Amino acid sequence: MKITSTGIVYLVLTTLSLIYSIASTNPFYYLLSLLAVSIFISEYYLFRDVSSVINEVKVSRRIPGRSILELETVEIGVELSNDTGRSIPRVLVIEDFPRYIQPEVKPVFTVFLPAYSKSILSYRVKALAPGRIDLPGLRLVFTDPLSFFYDTLSIELRNYIVAQPLYTRIDEALKSIERITGINTRGHAFGGEYDLANIREYFPGDDVRRILWKHYAKTGNLMVREDYGDVRPSILLVIDIRKRLWEIGSGVNTLAHVQLRLARSLLESLSTVMAHVDVAMCTEQSPKIYFDAWRDPSEAFYSLISTLQPGGGCEVPLSTIKQVLAYTSGRRYDSVIIVTNPVTLVEDGVDPVKEMASLAPGRTIVVLPRFDYDVYAGLRGKELAAVVGELVGETGVEAFIVEEDLRVVV
Repeated sequence: MKITSTGIVYLVLTTLSLIYSIASTNPFYYLLSLLAVSIFISEYYLFRDVSSVINEVKVSRRIPGRSILELETVEIGVELSNDTGRSIPRVLVIEDFPRYIQPEVKPVFTVFLPAYSKSILSYRVKALAPGRIDLPGLRLVFTDPLSFFYDTLSIELRNYIVAQPLYTRIDEALKSIERITGINTRGHAFGGEYDLANIREYFPGDDVRRILWKHYAKTGNLMVREDYGDVRPSILLVIDIRKRLWEIGSGVNTLAHVQLRLARSLLESLSTVMAHVDVAMCTEQSPKIYFDAWRDPSEAFYSLISTLQPGGGCEVPLSTIKQVLAYTSGRRYDSVIIVTNPVTLVEDGVDPVKEMASLAPGRTIVVLPRFDYDVYAGLRGKELAAVVGELVGETGVEAFIVEEDLRVVV
């Protein structure tokens, strides 16, 4: 229990008023001074009773849903429960949000908690970055009605928001991958196909339905689709995200933001055409691999991104992913797609990429996001071309910068 600056000023003025009323022998001033003193004493005893029960106030925070998209708003609810027999006249609820959370309004609320009651507060916040954003506890400041005295209580609440990167269709990047690797990511026969090669009436370009019904009319045999789903390519998508990327760029368009959006867009596009995709991403000291990510891209990326905090990233060589794969899976891949950037290639060298390329010799692609490297990283056109040229020359992999601009305007 502490006294506020308002309480100190009030006490000093009341004391001076009382001294003046006694010195002036004015009964009216004396009565006013006594009234002011009695108010101060009443507030003191009232808050002394309140301060004895503040530790019994229960607080919980509610966040709907498992995950949201970055830059999406979510409503957060805070519930205060007073199960004691004393009313709490004034509670100030203060939220301290981390760097990548932006509230729509200042998260400071004043509530009155009657005895045996609950109060629910709600406000909306926006996630400014993909990843797991931990929400710290909140502070409760208890005061008397006139704010003469106060006491504080820090509440530890373990909550977090998982924001997934924004994504879009990147058809041009997908075509480039097909052209470079020689692999049709759409599979030889999406959903199965009819084997028309042995039908004499069939010529390329004919209407398939007409040929099938004509064949059925002659032979009485109804043809069934043959499924070639097993020949769809098996692809390993590697996401190379580093801590320093969060400081390159501005606002919600740092290099880390753009690179994660590119990775999510690639996964969505590859999954749409039913390519068999495993995703690997390194966070801090250990890589995480999600097998069969193509079946549910949203769930796969949620599992990966929930281990990455905005501002964080991989702290070990990229080739660690290959070592983990050797212990956890014997899968062989038709192609390896590495989502990285020229800055990382310059600082870490091409050896980690060369190591990953051994998983799919001749069919490894390095995909680089479109970004203002000259403005934020000091890499001009010639320097950028030199980095890509060195990568291709030393490792034998193919590399290209996507045409799609994945920056957003807010």
